[in-house]
Amino acid sequence: MPAKIYTYILLLVLLLPAPTLFAQQLNKVMDLHLSKKPLAEVLKTIGKKGSFTFSYMSNAIPEDSIVSINVDNKTVRQILDLLLGEGNYQYKEYGNYLILQYKPPGAYFYVTGVVTDKQTGQRVSNASVYERHQLISTITNNDGYYRLRLRDRYPAAAISVSKDLYNDTALLLLTAQDQEINVTISPAVRTLSTIEVTGYSTVEKTWFGRLLLSSREKAQSMNIRQFFADKPYQVSLAPSLGTHGRMSGQVVNKFSLNVLGGYTAGVDGVEIAGGFNIVKKDVDKVQVAGLLNITGGKMHGVQIAGMHNSVLDSVSGVQVAGISNIVTSTQHGVQITGGIQYVGKSANGVQVAGLVTRTEGKVEGLQLSGGFNSAGDSLHGAQIAGLFNKGAEIHGAQIAAGCNIAKGTVKGAQIAALFNKAHRVEGVQIGLVNIADSTTGYSIGLINIVKHGYHKLSMFSTDVLPLNVAWKSGSRQLYSILTAGMNFEDKASFLVGYGMGREMELRPKLSVITEFMISTLQMGRENENSQYYRLTGSLMYKPFKGVAIFGGPVFSMHFRDENTEGKPYVGPRPGAGYPGFNIGNTGRGWLGWQLGITIF
Repeated sequence: MPAKIYTYILLLVLLLPAPTLFAQQLNKVMDLHLSKKPLAEVLKTIGKKGSFTFSYMSNAIPEDSIVSINVDNKTVRQILDLLLGEGNYQYKEYGNYLILQYKPPGAYFYVTGVVTDKQTGQRVSNASVYERHQLISTITNNDGYYRLRLRDRYPAAAISVSKDLYNDTALLLLTAQDQEINVTISPAVRTLSTIEVTGYSTVEKTWFGRLLLSSREKAQSMNIRQFFADKPYQVSLAPSLGTHGRMSGQVVNKFSLNVLGGYTAGVDGVEIAGGFNIVKKDVDKVQVAGLLNITGGKMHGVQIAGMHNSVLDSVSGVQVAGISNIVTSTQHGVQITGGIQYVGKSANGVQVAGLVTRTEGKVEGLQLSGGFNSAGDSLHGAQIAGLFNKGAEIHGAQIAAGCNIAKGTVKGAQIAALFNKAHRVEGVQIGLVNIADSTTGYSIGLINIVKHGYHKLSMFSTDVLPLNVAWKSGSRQLYSILTAGMNFEDKASFLVGYGMGREMELRPKLSVITEFMISTLQMGRENENSQYYRLTGSLMYKPFKGVAIFGGPVFSMHFRDENTEGKPYVGPRPGAGYPGFNIGNTGRGWLGWQLGITIF
């Protein structure tokens, strides 16, 4: 083939992106016996024997040089080194072409070879081959081949071979020149006690890790577990496309700038990304991303993401995200998100979420959300939610527009618009419905249900209505009352009301009860609704268990509707003649009585 054709082929190859190739042609073995032949003719003979074609610049090879060679069972690489001088040229394969390029001094050199299993002799694919000081790496292909391009300005090169479930192997190259090195690696004997348990290699297993990292990056992370380097900075366009190349996942940086996204071993300073940051180990100080941060170790400092933060260990500092914060272990500091946040163990500090905050362990501090707060263990502090709070032991306050639930004891307050539920209350419950197994505190609501508390049914007569019934529930310290009453006159009157009361024991069978009730009274003869208020103080005697007799004075106030102004006041029982006083034209107060019996 004319030299010009070789030149065109060579230029085309140099302009095209270089594919990842391995020395298929260079490893071919042949015998060659030639005496006093031009170098160009010798190269054609080698190409014919190897079924490939040489390509090179016409001025790069001394084609007219007369050479002699007499070798048996040598690789093409070894024959070329003998003909051209070892280390003077670099060899590249492209399809069926073997390209010869003159290598200027001070550039780089290639280390190639095959990685095999020491026990089986099988070639090992997806093994990591890397140089520790230059931070240059590659991964073996399906046939176990590797090619490592190194800078030759260093006097020596420390080559390491790592593979998951194999022992690491290290080599020291003393000459900076192209060379072929085949490596055998031994399977590692591992038990449960020797396997390293760490979160550092699990960022690749997260949903975002699987989505954003290539299979080669994930394989390299599994292979190289013991080697990490510290560098002052890194700049990358995307994972593996930056200053540290494919070794970026093994480098801890002081400053990291990632245009689209970055993948590093750790951060001891500042990391900024337009899209995402994925860090295998710890982040110390500041991490900011336009979309998301994934940290495999501990986060100390400030972590801010436009969408999502995930820390597979603990957080100490401030964590802010537009949609979600996820912490696998503990959180100390402040968490703020517009959506959901989750802590796998305990939380200490402030958690603020637009929708949901959930902590599996103990919470010490404040949980504030527009929807739902949950503490899997005890809460020392406060939960404030737009809908619902849930916790175990509560030492503080639960406040919700909907409901509060405590599986254990409430030492503090439960305040909800709808209902509160607790196992034991040693504080106060305020809600429409309050439920507890037992209480030594106060339940304030329309309905108070205490399983092992105060439950009484009273039937009694008053100066206003001869027949009344009341259900009392809660605790002796404070119980709620639902009451109803009626009379048997020609035009019957009816009463329904709500109140609260307290029982104070004087002796084992003698108590004093004080109660206040607000009722709506319909006076039958007037066919009119009116308001009736009662404050009572009675003695209650218990002749035997489950039955009590009570009675005492009642101070009553009665108010008719305002539209009766100007008309003479008419009370509920105008002929009773109890002493009292008028309250304007629509009301009257007087001193009356009640007498009844209580069961349960």
